[in-house]
Amino acid sequence: MARKTITTWIMATRPQFFTVIILPILLGTAIAWHSLGVFSLAYFILSLVAGIFSHAGINVLNDYFDHLNQSDDINLTPLTPFTGGSRFIQQGILSPQETYYYGWFLLTIAIIIGLLLVWIRGLPLLWIGLIGILSGYCYSAPPFSFHSRGLGEMLVGLNFGLLTVIGAYYVQTQTINGAATIAALPLSGLVTAILYINEFPDYFADKRVGKQNLVVRLGKVAACHLFVVLISFSFIIIAVGVIFQNLPFLSLVSWLALPLGFWAIKNLYIYYDNPPALIVAIKNTIWLHTVVSGILILAFIFPV
Repeated sequence: MARKTITTWIMATRPQFFTVIILPILLGTAIAWHSLGVFSLAYFILSLVAGIFSHAGINVLNDYFDHLNQSDDINLTPLTPFTGGSRFIQQGILSPQETYYYGWFLLTIAIIIGLLLVWIRGLPLLWIGLIGILSGYCYSAPPFSFHSRGLGEMLVGLNFGLLTVIGAYYVQTQTINGAATIAALPLSGLVTAILYINEFPDYFADKRVGKQNLVVRLGKVAACHLFVVLISFSFIIIAVGVIFQNLPFLSLVSWLALPLGFWAIKNLYIYYDNPPALIVAIKNTIWLHTVVSGILILAFIFPV
């Protein structure tokens, strides 16, 4: 077993994907400032730390359970850090037992901070946190293994979009706002698109072990169409939100990022069966989520 450093433990959590939890927390906080003029740095930091530790723990536990079902063990697609998990178990950096206990250690920290926020800010956060933690754990953990039932994509969109934005807004305001719900939907669609396009390179490994995600269920060719729906949905919601004044007018600037989505879609249709060539599409999808999220945050902080 290789010697472990702080960097080892950090990289095992796949921190390159933490933007998908940080950005919705920032958005929910920005909407609270925009709507009611409230901002607590302490509550924001607690929300951010709880969110990051929760995401980190779920990532590590997902590596453990994907080792148990052997989908990562037989996956030889050379696209790390995008697909196939951290591969720390497969490379002998962490043992399966170390991975399992580390995942629960991270989740425990998130739960403790979450309970503190529930005690300080109110009971609704308990239900938001419970749904997030339980669905995140059951995403890959048997006997539920939602990612093998065609439900994993929906749960990722729910957790890293709606629940996170609404939760961050509630922490600041102790209320739930319609604008927060509408603003969260594009992030739900785009974070689902990130997970979804990453399932294409893993197709054969997932299919072989019975990991029946949506790409496996639909088949690669038909699955390309759903990716178009996810990208289109996100931008349509932004336009509708502005029309009905749920989102600031400047939110429309996010449409300037649409070419990233178009290039990702085009690349996917051409290279859906060529994993190395999909790297560009995967990167474009991640950038699309980041840029759109950033513009929405700025639109709420600096409305016109």
